[in-house]
Amino acid sequence: PVVIGVSEGAGLCVLAATDPETRHRIRGVIGLGLPDMNELGWHWKDAIIYLTHSAPSEPMFSAAAIVGKVAPLPLGAIHSTHDEFVSLNEINKVFMAAKEPKKLWIVNAANHRFSDNLPELDRRLVEALDWLGQNQPR
Repeated sequence: PVVIGVSEGAGLCVLAATDPETRHRIRGVIGLGLPDMNELGWHWKDAIIYLTHSAPSEPMFSAAAIVGKVAPLPLGAIHSTHDEFVSLNEINKVFMAAKEPKKLWIVNAANHRFSDNLPELDRRLVEALDWLGQNQPR
């Protein structure tokens, strides 16, 4: 399988792929709206972050600090130009820390949900899956 996650799920996919046993069983990771800082736990009271855009009061981990351990699996990410939660600088920070093979697709979209450009998101996701298949470890 390929692990694909959105937002927090993208960060958790990166975390899962750093485990040697898991890495051996998957073909790669694709993250949409991949943040650097990700929560390891969640309570309903943490939903306030959707209004405040601040971090929840939960255990966290940095995707940038661990993403280098995903290799030799391919890592793809698809990101919106106007993501209100994860800036282009933030995804670039994560990708700078990742090792090859890696590829980042930027989609011109209005928000974290790609809501005004879903057809382009769909095209990039198909492209990312194809790229991932072509970049398997030997």
